[in-house]
Amino acid sequence: MFGILKPKIYVDSIYNLDLKKLKKLKNIKSIIVDLDNTLIAWGNNEIDNKVINWIKEAKKLELKICIVSNSNSNRVEKIAKILNIPHYSKFFKPLGIPFINAVKIMNTNYLDTVVIGDQIFTDIWGGNRLKLFTILVTPIIKRDSIGTFFQRSLEKIIIFFWLKRDEIKKEIGNWPK
Repeated sequence: MFGILKPKIYVDSIYNLDLKKLKKLKNIKSIIVDLDNTLIAWGNNEIDNKVINWIKEAKKLELKICIVSNSNSNRVEKIAKILNIPHYSKFFKPLGIPFINAVKIMNTNYLDTVVIGDQIFTDIWGGNRLKLFTILVTPIIKRDSIGTFFQRSLEKIIIFFWLKRDEIKKEIGNWPK
């Protein structure tokens, strides 16, 4: 059911991803990551040290990272600048353009790129449309934009049925094991 929306992996947060193992297991060279409720809490402008360390770890492993967000361009640009990574914003995920451009700017290809995000109707659907490896994370906080409220309600129902039917499972602890 809703296969195009289904993530390959479902974890609690970016911190549950063992980047070294992910790189080796899936031959990943680049990461497209959502901003709001994936890297930082929705509407927040402060970057937690854990996020900074996660980005540093990825860079140390020679993984390229690009933020792709539907959020305010100025805000995304400021955060991306602090993290010293490229970004695309206000590009209306799940359209393919932001994902295609992110892959181009990182100079990688679809086979070695992973998409990490907290929404199945934007991040996961967009990544799956281009056959990228997709990872769904639980939103950092429950608060979200008004435009996302309806999508979140549908997502909860879809995820509930996927879990109930064992179509996906929420990975416990770090992934990959």
